[in-house]
Amino acid sequence: MPSTTSSASTRSPRANSRAAAAARTEILQQLKDDHKSVKKAYREFKKLDHSQDHEAMQAIVEQVLDELTVHAALEEEFLYPAARAALSEDDLIDEAEVEHESVHTFINQLREMSPGDDKYSARFTVLCEYVQHHVKEEEGEMFPKLEKARMDWESLAAEMTERRAELTPEDEDADPVGDGDDEGAEDGASAPARKTASKTASKSASKSASKSASKTAGKSASKTGNGHGQAARARKPAAAARSQAE
Repeated sequence: MPSTTSSASTRSPRANSRAAAAARTEILQQLKDDHKSVKKAYREFKKLDHSQDHEAMQAIVEQVLDELTVHAALEEEFLYPAARAALSEDDLIDEAEVEHESVHTFINQLREMSPGDDKYSARFTVLCEYVQHHVKEEEGEMFPKLEKARMDWESLAAEMTERRAELTPEDEDADPVGDGDDEGAEDGASAPARKTASKTASKSASKSASKSASKTAGKSASKTGNGHGQAARARKPAAAARSQAE
């Protein structure tokens, strides 16, 4: 982004360093917050009666699938290509990308299922357990290395923020899981289910488009090793796909 580059070039080295550190912290913290959100949702899912609470189950599953789709796109399109260019850790990035392929498979399968289907709960459980394993490696190995890496963190933060806004529906302002302190919490199982039902149809096409585009961008960028510039080009077909779907 020209404005970011221009302002960075006129700042002192110390100011640039502070700005880069702040952008790096912002990126990694947002990704960690995504991880925590999925973990919390899974914890709430396990408390449900899976033979009875189908609406609440579906609300939580849809929330997690949507959050994972956005999270995966951000990492595949931006973080992983930039990390591959900055770190001499190709094996680490390769493993993360392969793990994402499995996550996408689970997401696609669950989007075609409903709570009454056989192995619905089992498939979601395996997905969440798999994601927790992925998170442990990512936060324990990759993120610490990235904290020491020299990267264009400011541009990366700006691009990831913009992309997150593109992929996140404007009406996704409520937490289907809930914290248990809202008014009317006694019928909390039906409220998130109604919220999910009203937005699922409008979201499904755009989510499918962004999901397939993010996989293409991540694979293309990982092969070339050209950082997030390659992924920026890959976002153009993603935008076209979303416009067509809507």
